[in-house]
Amino acid sequence: MYTTQVKTASLPVSRWLDDYCTPERFRDACRACPDYGKVWSCPPGVPDARAAFAPFRTVYLVGVRVDYAPETIAAADTPERTEALRQASYGVVKKQLLSTLLELEKAVPGSWTVAAGRCEQCDVCTRREGLPCRKPDRMRYSFSAFGFDLGKLAREQLGLELLWADRGLPAYNAAIAAFLTP
Repeated sequence: MYTTQVKTASLPVSRWLDDYCTPERFRDACRACPDYGKVWSCPPGVPDARAAFAPFRTVYLVGVRVDYAPETIAAADTPERTEALRQASYGVVKKQLLSTLLELEKAVPGSWTVAAGRCEQCDVCTRREGLPCRKPDRMRYSFSAFGFDLGKLAREQLGLELLWADRGLPAYNAAIAAFLTP
């Protein structure tokens, strides 16, 4: 169905912010997203990136490339089937990546994770009901929430081009997360 490749890089948090974080450039895209204001990991209400990352010195980027087998790409022949295949592959990898980084947080005092994509800890986020997050210990913000240029970051730091497909699956998807240390 799929294989994975892991790519990593590290850089100073100050450079990460200066070179890749441009929230004003992505603000309108966030507002147009169907999750805007409905998921705790998404704007509005996300902390300012510079303030949130001020305690950290180094960021470790982790990119997991999910390469689809030709038969998997061929099987993605309807929007429903495409989404089911994507969740059974990329979705699983994304959740495993977050779980691994959350375990690493326990081993490295003062560390913090930026998730690959929006939070998916609950089937329905309590934010829609105006209630606090059910799993604040597991909820992590995404790169998009802070306004990072994920395409540029993936290309320049991990050697990954982000691919998109109008229909079906692309040749691969990439789950990109960050692990920050003091």
